[in-house]
Amino acid sequence: MSTSSELRALVFGASGITGWAIVKEALSYPTSTTFSRVIGLTSRPLTVEDARLPQDARLQLYAGLDLSKDVKSTISYLHGIPGIEHVTHVYFAAYVHLGWGASDSASRARENVNLLTSAVTAIEAECPDLQFFTFPTGGKWYGFEFGNDVARDTPLKEIAPRIKPPHGDHIFYYPQIDALNHLSNGKRWKYADIRPDAIIGFVPNHNAMNLAEPIALYCSLWKSLGPSNEIPFPGTSETYSTLHSDCSQDVVARVHIFASLHPEITGGEAYNVADSDTSNSWEDVWPGIAAYFGLKGVGPLPEGQLAGEAWVRSESAEWDKWTREKQLKPNVLDNTCWGFMTVLANDYASFDRSLDISKARSTGFSERRNHVQSYHIAFDRMRDAGIIPRT
Repeated sequence: MSTSSELRALVFGASGITGWAIVKEALSYPTSTTFSRVIGLTSRPLTVEDARLPQDARLQLYAGLDLSKDVKSTISYLHGIPGIEHVTHVYFAAYVHLGWGASDSASRARENVNLLTSAVTAIEAECPDLQFFTFPTGGKWYGFEFGNDVARDTPLKEIAPRIKPPHGDHIFYYPQIDALNHLSNGKRWKYADIRPDAIIGFVPNHNAMNLAEPIALYCSLWKSLGPSNEIPFPGTSETYSTLHSDCSQDVVARVHIFASLHPEITGGEAYNVADSDTSNSWEDVWPGIAAYFGLKGVGPLPEGQLAGEAWVRSESAEWDKWTREKQLKPNVLDNTCWGFMTVLANDYASFDRSLDISKARSTGFSERRNHVQSYHIAFDRMRDAGIIPRT
């Protein structure tokens, strides 16, 4: 075991919306010298330049990670990274989506529990200096995917009981946390469960859980091809006024890092996280989102009129031409996960999803961000990456 006091970070899922942000923030938060090394792991090849991450000698990205293989393969993969034995802090942000419906839940749970178990087992074999492990759950913990079929008291606190069967049987976070409790029992290292709802941010490649990207492309395409300067909210009148507690990826990342650096407080605990202490509705933020694109954000259209994903797809004949004219990444509209915007703006958002974040505040974490600003920062990053037009 190393006697060095230097901290070294290892991020699983470094190309995802949470992992990318943790890699970026670990280079500067809470200070520019907190970590002497930051290692990001991805499944597909990704350079620091293509990832739009800072050029920093402390940062290395390693591709080819496949957690679906057996533990021996994961151990062998980690063993091939020079200096892996000195890692002190691990941030796990790997995830297998496998569809939206309840019919996919059994395989989704099995695959994601296996991913986590394989990673922890390999880390323990290769990282004897491990001090802390953070793990992201989220709104699904509270049964958000089941809407009003599940009773809940809002704003939701971390002490809320688990959702009972049959709905609770479909929430894969439960067996993941049970596995993590078992794996960490009696060990020197500790862990924290970080719980955001929808995360607003940027990823270098397309991501099924990135809400900001389809919104940005919807607004950009409407700016070019829409029938007027007024862009309708891509959901229903009910969801337009419902409260939710979404969060910037930067704030999510900083909670992960903050928790990992205060093990005496956060070890074994779960923390809700959001941009601010008060919840927002789409009615609060949609005008500010639209304003970024020079548009006027208005409420939902009457049923039967096209907005959101339906309108974007109605313009599919123009996608390739528009993409070329705006000098965007190839197939950017085809590869975007439109379903996530549609789900969040409709069924998933038809009930109060407010989170109580007072527990995170009680630890001393004080980061706050205006929710519209979170979108604007994500849109700036998308423009720089050629995902949406600059004008």
